Amino acid sequence: MTNNNNNNTIQTNTEDDAEIPGIRFVDYKDESQLEYVMSLVGRDLSEPYSIFTYRYFLHRFPELCILAVADDSPEPIACVVGKIDIEGVDETEQEQAENAEKTGYIGMLAVQEAYRRKGIGQALVHRILQRMKNMECRSVTLETEVTNTTAQKLYQDRFGFIREELLVRYYLNWNDAYRLRLWF
Repeated sequence: MTNNNNNNTIQTNTEDDAEIPGIRFVDYKDESQLEYVMSLVGRDLSEPYSIFTYRYFLHRFPELCILAVADDSPEPIACVVGKIDIEGVDETEQEQAENAEKTGYIGMLAVQEAYRRKGIGQALVHRILQRMKNMECRSVTLETEVTNTTAQKLYQDRFGFIREELLVRYYLNWNDAYRLRLWF
């Protein structure tokens, strides 16, 4: 993925835009899908989240939760969850801040192990980045464990994120993290 400042669009390889046979991408609709999101994320990520964290993301930013559903599975097999922050504005005042700089944040990305290495995670990231770009975000941030080289390759090599900061003992398991950022 490359950034194109001239026409303000995300450029991608055609494989990023291609459909994945047997996979549908659907938007989060309501609480009936909350259990699936919690199960997917809880299984893969080292950081445990409370139901209140999930509800914060999903109720405030439902358009930034995308689920992948396989034809051979009755439930979602992957998801990405994000939010929008407004720089320099307290969270309680964000709705009133019209001209402040928006930053996207990818909080969760999970793909069931049996469905990995099929481009599903990449397709989910591409979709959420496009939505954040359309919502006028100037950049997107996320954290990933220093030991998670697969995630680092996805974000840095495929999408152009840069390492912005090393966060020492960031996670509850005392692992360090990198904060990554992509500028549009």
